[in-house]
Amino acid sequence: MEHTLLQRRTASLLFFILALNFLLWSASHNVRARWTGIPPAPSENTAAGITLGDRQFAYRSGALTLQNLGDTGGRTIPLKDMDYTKLGQWFHLLNSLDPVSNHIPLIAAYYFGGIQASEETSAKIWVVIDYLASVGTTLEHDKWRWLAHAAFLARHKTEDLNYALELANKLTAMDPDGEVLPLWARHMPAFILTALDQKDAARALLEAVLVTGTNLHPNEANFLRAYLIEQLGVPEDEIGNSLVTVPQ
Repeated sequence: MEHTLLQRRTASLLFFILALNFLLWSASHNVRARWTGIPPAPSENTAAGITLGDRQFAYRSGALTLQNLGDTGGRTIPLKDMDYTKLGQWFHLLNSLDPVSNHIPLIAAYYFGGIQASEETSAKIWVVIDYLASVGTTLEHDKWRWLAHAAFLARHKTEDLNYALELANKLTAMDPDGEVLPLWARHMPAFILTALDQKDAARALLEAVLVTGTNLHPNEANFLRAYLIEQLGVPEDEIGNSLVTVPQ
């Protein structure tokens, strides 16, 4: 008798547990974690203080936060719905914690900078451009490439060719002897001048490089000649008569 009673109580308890689980599931299976938006960036001192003065820990934890923004409860928030003003504050904060690392510029350029261009997102793209332009002002640690990327975004995402040209000129001015920047970066101003339909200016710039460049690699000289002929329509005989002979 006691055994039968125990079985009934056990069965009743299991039924109660199952019913409770079902009710809880019915009430909560559509509930998802709510996106609360990008948190405000703390001050540099506050960020370092939270990690007891370990700036690298603060930098890495902040970078991890940025990488996972918008991934909440199995849902992904589109970049266009994010507050890029706050994002820009995080970019600058983390850069101040570690000005050598290229991790945050990489995220800014290739992830957050990948937002689709439109009237709605134009201001957001400018946040990325301004940040990259501010951190790309030196040749050390390959920082120059972020200035190049800022010029690229200004040209192709916002179509502000004049500002893109300004950034490209800053880029080439950092390496007047052409010892660090690759060929495409050194001649970015000429490419943008071509896009601005200022072909005479682009021609003058590239011809000046050919005339004054005493240490040009033959491949670079050939590239410049080809660009003058194919993209700017300069007759080949004019280049041959007025410029240095290019080794083959």
